[in-house]
Amino acid sequence: MRKKLAYLLLGVALFFSWKSFSHAAQETVVLHTGTVGNQDHFATLWVVDADGHVWIRAETRQRSWLGPLETHPEVELRRAGRTHRYEAVPMDDPEAIAYVNALFREKYGLADRLRELTTARDPLPIRLDPR
Repeated sequence: MRKKLAYLLLGVALFFSWKSFSHAAQETVVLHTGTVGNQDHFATLWVVDADGHVWIRAETRQRSWLGPLETHPEVELRRAGRTHRYEAVPMDDPEAIAYVNALFREKYGLADRLRELTTARDPLPIRLDPR
């Protein structure tokens, strides 16, 4: 009986984990930063919307796309089949980091929490202002 209950609970946990990961995978965007050294930079990222702004986040400061973004903050974001142009504004302060991390946790749930537990993080939130 205990074994059956353990399998049932495991199945329920896996189901909700899968739903969380599936939701996360449904809302990804492709960021295109400016060309640096004659090379385009693309990244697939999670995105959140809050208070009229679009936010992305670099999980660490060593992301390969972050240097080109800081050099050329004019970016394109491909979302839901449409391309939008933005000015990227890194927000490197504790309040912004806590705010955007909370938004990502709310939207992506368990997937974001697992990512936080399994990878080294030094997040940098980036506000995207329409151009």
